[in-house]
Amino acid sequence: MTSNCQENFLESVIQITEQRDRDSLELSLVSTFLELTGAIGISLYRLREAFGETFLTLAVKASGDGVATGSTEYGDDVLLPLADNPLFAACLEKGERVSESCGTECAEACQRHLYPVTGSHGVVGFMEIYTARYGEADRKLAEGFLRIYRNYLAILDESEHDTLTGLLNRKTFDRNIARILASRRRADTASIPDHPCRRQAADDAEHWLAVLDIDYFKRINDRFGHLYGDEVLLLLARIMRQVFRHGDKLFRFGGEEFVVVLEPTTFENAHMVFERFRKNVENYDFPQVGRVTVSLGFTRIGAQDAPATVVGHADEALYYAKHHGRNQVRSYELLVEGGQLEKPVQASDLELF
Repeated sequence: MTSNCQENFLESVIQITEQRDRDSLELSLVSTFLELTGAIGISLYRLREAFGETFLTLAVKASGDGVATGSTEYGDDVLLPLADNPLFAACLEKGERVSESCGTECAEACQRHLYPVTGSHGVVGFMEIYTARYGEADRKLAEGFLRIYRNYLAILDESEHDTLTGLLNRKTFDRNIARILASRRRADTASIPDHPCRRQAADDAEHWLAVLDIDYFKRINDRFGHLYGDEVLLLLARIMRQVFRHGDKLFRFGGEEFVVVLEPTTFENAHMVFERFRKNVENYDFPQVGRVTVSLGFTRIGAQDAPATVVGHADEALYYAKHHGRNQVRSYELLVEGGQLEKPVQASDLELF
């Protein structure tokens, strides 16, 4: 490697490791790899479970013009069924690079190479490379970049999760909710160029956010000690993982307070899954402590809502549950409809002077 190449490579690695979140990391990785190899195009995909199936979501796409576009534009509502993409399925099964000729769909003769992206729990995504030439040096460079990516993902993953429960931590919430709101605001007709396959949820499906709190948790700590209190938190997190779907976002906000963001579903299904979680906690025999219950308030995530508004509505429903018997699930919308909570004032309802 010449001195100039070494400098370019080191500068690329520096740029990649300057990133502090996954979206920026992936954009930097694809852009720098494209620049160093001269590939025709590169894409990064993530694996995702939804609707009981395995899907791909396109995280970053870049072509030979050097322009890379990230998932903040595409959104998580664009799903590519893994079953409809045999090369991806083969790469997942083998756990190593697979290749094929591009065929007639490309303007120039090229090869398509697909690499698995591995995380702490196996394959978490793929890097797809289109190139007219692909030698041993390109292969080593791709594998080296993926090792850097994997190692840095592990660091990011650790920084984004609560150290006790392993759930997402408070600081990741704003980014996750912002992406959901951005996705909600995009027109349903939006699509990814060259990727027309799109999976839509039911027309009445919505994202739902719940705030839940362990009832009388201070009594548990005072009576049994913080060691058993921590064990309750750990076991509660385990029940959350068992009840909620892989694509649902689970956060520990701190202390005994947790937040759940459901993937799009109907109100009836959201209420049912929250109620099932409440019952599972109530029926679980916590070692030494015995019976533990939770109270939960949930609300719909509206396209024009601010994150603070959504959490505030769920909090109001939670507080209502806590002050009316505990160990129950309450919907903010139903409480407002029934007059138990005040209807929020809309801007159009205010008199301007």
